[in-house]
Amino acid sequence: MTTTFVLFIFSMLVLSGLVGSKIFEIKVRKIDFLSNLFTKGDEKIHQIIRKALSKYRLYKRIANIFIFEFLPSYLYELLVRMKDFVSKKYYEVGGVSGRRVLRSNGSVSFFLEQLSEKNQNSENKI
Repeated sequence: MTTTFVLFIFSMLVLSGLVGSKIFEIKVRKIDFLSNLFTKGDEKIHQIIRKALSKYRLYKRIANIFIFEFLPSYLYELLVRMKDFVSKKYYEVGGVSGRRVLRSNGSVSFFLEQLSEKNQNSENKI
């Protein structure tokens, strides 16, 4: 006997038992024990379904907050740290001569003077 055959026989027995109890209830009288048992079972099933739906909604909200709020801010923080690290290493190597940041409202002539002095010093050494 396979598992599906056993499950089929079991489900047929349960269904025939339910049909038999319903026929007995209709013809003879209402069975309070079975009726109470069925209503309690229905209430329990509805309670489990409500609890599962509330848990699903809760975890869905948590996932939305995690994916759409926490991860982007965390990735932005990591990118800022990486940018600062790379710029620090770049300036330690000496990638740019002159001021570190040229401002649009400031004087550029200081930067140009330094470049021209360095060029003159390098030409004089040659």
